[in-house]
Amino acid sequence: MSLIIVHRLLQSLAFPPLNSILAMILGLLILRFFRKTGFTILIIGILSLYIQSLPITAYILTKSRELPPLIAGQLKANDAIVVIGGGINGNGFEYESGVSVSRSTLIRLQYTAFLAKKHPKKLIVTSGGYTGKFREGDVMKDVLINSFGVKNPILVENDSRNTKENAEFVAKLLLNKNIHNIILITEAYHMQRSMMLFKKYGLNPTSASTNYYSNINAIIPSLSMIPSADAMQQVSTIYHEIVGYYVYK
Repeated sequence: MSLIIVHRLLQSLAFPPLNSILAMILGLLILRFFRKTGFTILIIGILSLYIQSLPITAYILTKSRELPPLIAGQLKANDAIVVIGGGINGNGFEYESGVSVSRSTLIRLQYTAFLAKKHPKKLIVTSGGYTGKFREGDVMKDVLINSFGVKNPILVENDSRNTKENAEFVAKLLLNKNIHNIILITEAYHMQRSMMLFKKYGLNPTSASTNYYSNINAIIPSLSMIPSADAMQQVSTIYHEIVGYYVYK
């Protein structure tokens, strides 16, 4: 629990607007007593906000975290497919169950279904715990069966609250069944941290990344240096991954 708290605190400090604004406030406070030092910190805060909101910054940082896609033949060599949840929507009023999956989870499940159709007897594990009145792993299983028509055997891990617990609880589940070699599915930006944690708890994961980051503005010189909210959000996401990787490592 203490590691989770540390991770959350560091994540909040890494949020681009917050860390830049804190630097600017610090600069303004110091400016009154130490003009040169305060002015320097103020300029650093302004520049950091600008740099962290650029499409090119988001693109470079994200690509540094992404792992290559699954290679043909690797799926057959592993005993199970594990897919990590990325959130659910408890306001899915259009569905009889009253719940739907988030965009992030849907992308992961879509790729899971794609691989499952190639090996219809391969075990699938959906991992995600309590979210409001629903358990993510159960909702994921329901989507795989009812929306994607997956026929594979599906095992549910529905107690985890974060990536660390995804790895820990899935490992307990599979190692008890003498399963060590798995295909791990999550989004590309999230894969390095996930792989590290699943290895830490005794599994031998093969990365099956999906949803690789693409930003057309980042490769157009005239647009790559123009700040955008989307780029800032992506930079914040990658900061979260980097902080989480080293906190849990």
